[in-house]
Amino acid sequence: MQTALQALLFAPIAEDLAEVERRVQATVQTRAPRIAEVAAYVLGSGGKRVRPALLLLAHRLCGGTDREAALELAAVAEYMHVATLIHDDIVDNAAMRRGRPSANITWGPAVSVLAGDFLYARAIQMLVAHGDFAVLKAFADATVAMTEAEILELCWERNPDIPYEEYLAIITGKTAALFSAACRGGARAAGAPAEQVEALTEFGLNLGIGFQLVDDALDFMAHEELLGKPVGNDVKEGKITYPLIHLLQTGPAEVRDVLLKRLGRLPIGDGDVEAIRALVREHRADEATLAEAERYLHKARACLTPFADGPAKASLATMVDFVLQRRW
Repeated sequence: MQTALQALLFAPIAEDLAEVERRVQATVQTRAPRIAEVAAYVLGSGGKRVRPALLLLAHRLCGGTDREAALELAAVAEYMHVATLIHDDIVDNAAMRRGRPSANITWGPAVSVLAGDFLYARAIQMLVAHGDFAVLKAFADATVAMTEAEILELCWERNPDIPYEEYLAIITGKTAALFSAACRGGARAAGAPAEQVEALTEFGLNLGIGFQLVDDALDFMAHEELLGKPVGNDVKEGKITYPLIHLLQTGPAEVRDVLLKRLGRLPIGDGDVEAIRALVREHRADEATLAEAERYLHKARACLTPFADGPAKASLATMVDFVLQRRW
């Protein structure tokens, strides 16, 4: 199902995306074979390749002709994304990623963190070789934003009083920043005028916020076999995401009391996780999360208005719809 949807969404860039896939799954050139082993394992474990696809579509939408530059930058986007996944799994001590054991479980945190660092560094090398300082800055800013967001998330761990504004800052940094950088990089590589670059930068930002809101809803709604990772993981790890924020702020007092009691247990057991997930669904906090995601996705769609109709614009618009409807 995932492959068929990707083929539909990314039809205008199918050939280029296949080449990016070939490149990211090629053996990473390094003097440390273990790093190449970890990188091959993580990069070869699938994934939706949304970030490289966004970059390629932005490049195509802006009339870009430098295919090689777009391919290299698309690989940069995926390297950076995968590096974040490796580091996230270490921070969260996650056992599974994309339906199989995480790198952290397979090789341990020491090797894994260095493999993630290597992918970041290799991406920077590629950006320097590309030579556009503005593109380098976009990805560097995204890397800073992602790191800050991860630390901010840890600071609010298990704290049910997290304000919506702090939650929004977290998801903007950890997800939307790289979406935005990918779109900006694609537009810059195409030599697009400033107004188009800014429109696509904003498109990526709003799409990324919507994407993460849906992801947070899926932790309460989805089935593990479709999601590719354990459901309820955010609750177990002490992450207070929008479904819980919404329910804590709008639900009946007795529901808030039950939530606070279960969230306050250490560790949070499987029974607590399932009870919390059931409360979120019963009081439709998952649906409220999807409604909030739709608000940002509407903004993303509006950012495409200035662009001429065509296959790339149609794919980006379809991606907006897909993000809201996805269940994996």
